[in-house]
Amino acid sequence: MKVGYCRVSSTSQNLTAQIELLQKAGCERIFKEKMSGRQMDNRAMLQEALEFVRDGDEFYVTRLDRCSRSVKDLHSIIDKLTEKSVAFKATEQDIDTTTSAGRLMIGLLSIVNSFEVDIKSERQAEGIASAKKRGVQFGAKPKFNKDKTIQAIELQNQGMTAQQIADEFEIGRSTLLRYISAYKKLQIAA
Repeated sequence: MKVGYCRVSSTSQNLTAQIELLQKAGCERIFKEKMSGRQMDNRAMLQEALEFVRDGDEFYVTRLDRCSRSVKDLHSIIDKLTEKSVAFKATEQDIDTTTSAGRLMIGLLSIVNSFEVDIKSERQAEGIASAKKRGVQFGAKPKFNKDKTIQAIELQNQGMTAQQIADEFEIGRSTLLRYISAYKKLQIAA
């Protein structure tokens, strides 16, 4: 039996093109997944597909990166398939583990893919470091600051409850109390 597996990284992406290629290759059963390919353990449909295949089946993907982004995971997947006497094939990369050339190509392509992922991560880290040096702030801007804390303390002194003040500033009560406590500790220390 020809079994297909297709994957995209997010729910907003479309599987249609991969499904069509797998159907064209003759896949009778196609497992579909919308999840990151960085780790194979958290992909339920991949695990189900690996459990489903039997001796003599062929496991199809359109490209290696649809199956795995990690060399280690790719080899683990191929090892599981090999143990079950299941061939691994990639329709758009002319890869077939039943041939020695196919096994060599998988090794080379997975190493190149891993290298590309590493390079991309390094570039991203360099970009973030450069932006931080230029003063770029990452993450959500704080909803509360020193000036608002002083205002909140004044409102508290006027008799408002912590919950009323938190509602006024549209923050959680515990966040408000944490800011007030930290501010008062700084005032005592100064």
